Amino acid sequence: MLGIAACSAPEPALGGTTASVSIDGNNSGVRAVRCHQTGPTWYIQTPEQDSGFTAVLQTGSDISASSVNFRDVEGFTGSFWNDNIGDARVSGRDGRYVITGTADGSFADEPGNAVSANFRIEAAC
Repeated sequence: MLGIAACSAPEPALGGTTASVSIDGNNSGVRAVRCHQTGPTWYIQTPEQDSGFTAVLQTGSDISASSVNFRDVEGFTGSFWNDNIGDARVSGRDGRYVITGTADGSFADEPGNAVSANFRIEAAC
């Protein structure tokens, strides 16, 4: 009899790769994130598709954010895109980053009302 077994790594427990996110000063708590690096580019994202965020950072001699997209975080859905929408600043290194800035979008309770929301992400990859 021949059998095949496959295993996959479970999602990291809190204390592993995590991020805390605040929108307009409202902390949404600590979330598990997936982080990976391709060359100088870091990708940090929550595994949930309905509520979470994706951040793309450029590292090297300077560090900057390329984009941050929020999906229903504290009711906010919106984006930052470097040199296009909102603004962002990044500090940190070696997988530990703090990203702050503004993103343009809307809140779920008033989806037709365009707003700029302040955000803060503290990621430990």
